[in-house]
Amino acid sequence: MLALFTSSILAISPVLPTPPSVPQKLRSPAPISQFLPADTPLVGLVSTKTEKWQSLSKFELFAQIFAFAEKTFSPQMGWNYQTDIKPWLGEQVAVAFMPQKVSNPISLNDNFLILASVKDAQQLQALVDKFKANKSPEVIERQYKGVKILEWKPSKLTAPESPEATPPVSKSLLKTSQLPIPTSLLAAIPGIPTIPMPKPNSIKSRGMAIAILPGYVVTASNALPIEQLLDTPPGTNLAQNPNFKHLTQHPQYSKALFTLYEDPNKFLALFKSLAQDPSLPFPIPPSAINPAQVAQYNSINGLVWEQAEGLRLQLNAYRKNSSLANNLTPNSAQLISRIPAPAYATTTGSNIYGQWQMLVTVLSSNPQFKDGLQKFNQTVTSTTGLDFNKDILGWMDGEYALFFYPTKQGLLSSQIKMGLGFFVQTTSRPKAEASLNKLGTSIKAISGGVLSIDTHKNIEGFSINAWKFGEQSVFAYSWVDNKTLLISTGLEAMNELLPQPSRQLPKDYNFATATSSLPAPNQGYFYINMGSSLSWVYSLAPTVFNAPDFQVFKQAIGSVRSFSSTTTMTSKQEQYDGLVVLAPAKK
Repeated sequence: MLALFTSSILAISPVLPTPPSVPQKLRSPAPISQFLPADTPLVGLVSTKTEKWQSLSKFELFAQIFAFAEKTFSPQMGWNYQTDIKPWLGEQVAVAFMPQKVSNPISLNDNFLILASVKDAQQLQALVDKFKANKSPEVIERQYKGVKILEWKPSKLTAPESPEATPPVSKSLLKTSQLPIPTSLLAAIPGIPTIPMPKPNSIKSRGMAIAILPGYVVTASNALPIEQLLDTPPGTNLAQNPNFKHLTQHPQYSKALFTLYEDPNKFLALFKSLAQDPSLPFPIPPSAINPAQVAQYNSINGLVWEQAEGLRLQLNAYRKNSSLANNLTPNSAQLISRIPAPAYATTTGSNIYGQWQMLVTVLSSNPQFKDGLQKFNQTVTSTTGLDFNKDILGWMDGEYALFFYPTKQGLLSSQIKMGLGFFVQTTSRPKAEASLNKLGTSIKAISGGVLSIDTHKNIEGFSINAWKFGEQSVFAYSWVDNKTLLISTGLEAMNELLPQPSRQLPKDYNFATATSSLPAPNQGYFYINMGSSLSWVYSLAPTVFNAPDFQVFKQAIGSVRSFSSTTTMTSKQEQYDGLVVLAPAKK
């Protein structure tokens, strides 16, 4: 995206002073949102403040990324960000889809634009002059509402050679430049001897248009979205949209590296229209989202910012009307203490049955999903005699916790040394027991008697039901209290979970660091311990992962300590929070 924007700027002809006829609202720099229409369906705002990005270098992952980018991309692309771009680029860049104004299908080229603030017009002019020293493609210059638009038609475009352009990046160069991607993976791609990098003035054949506003520059594939931007009536801009103010009034807005605003109803309609664009490089499948579900929301926004532990992200969805159904009781988190601390990953929440019904409702407008779901239900019923919705999920209406943990016991221990555990609470224990008994009988019949079910094992006072194929226990379950069922990958794996694991997840330092800054109470956690998970992955194929060309990648990904997320809900708002915990940069 930055390359496209930079190539657009490099192609600008000499900029003339803005005529006095420019609308008053364009005469002085203003927040980018004041230039966009109030009904803009989707816009992403990227902060270009140097201090925000420099601050990320305190983390090892970004220190490596910045070092790689400085060594590789600037010389390969023929321009240098520090000398060519940074001196004139302002504090914010917007990428936006403009509102759809016609009922006919539209193309991406007619709807998408990039808008950036300019802090030093003379420095921008210097970059333009530098480019003008080379042969420039033929440009059409015209005025629109007092603003000069420069446009290159696709049939008129050429790709002039830049004196700074360099050959494509070869795989050997990728290796010597310490790219944090193993070249063994690159070598596995057949028929790709080199990876070409875009040249700074390569406009290809898509066309391009540029307009210079006081304090801003806007670029698009053609003039249509720029003209639509200039047609925005005074006093009706995005900044004044009450739904957009949810974003700008967020306490972390000024700290954010990236922000996103979406009008879900307008964007869904735009998405359906864009999906019919034959010029797209890849087809877009039809949306599986039910419009009736989307219609319940006014806006969605997102933010990414830095905090002490690493990178924090947040998504917020705002409902048009209050919904008591959405004001769910927070998760009590009582099952987390039953999860072993070395767990690779875990997810907790409430009411699996209710969540499944909600998902089915949302995706019900997609015929392929409906057909696939119907076939799946029929297969489950014909195989086990159980109804998937009523008999298997219907009693899972309480809290749950699913987790993967290291163990040398159970079904998966011999090959991958991992166990799976699942706690689930129910308000209907008799229905759950009836379903489990019926499932066991069905599987035993299907196995031709090879499967045996032992219900007489006892561990720490708990009665265990274990399924065995020969001498191997493959499935086991036990009630740890009157409403909580534990399922695991075999009888032996239960030994590490009953009555309590020796080390509990809430007391683990990594888990505490990953979750302490997230909102609580909440609807449950999703958590990955990256250190233990990566160690487990590497143990599966040590020869591959210990190869020399994989070490740079291991060093980079190994600096990510954990990822965690949670959701919170009120009658008017749904909020998703995520946190990537990063290791500090090495000194």
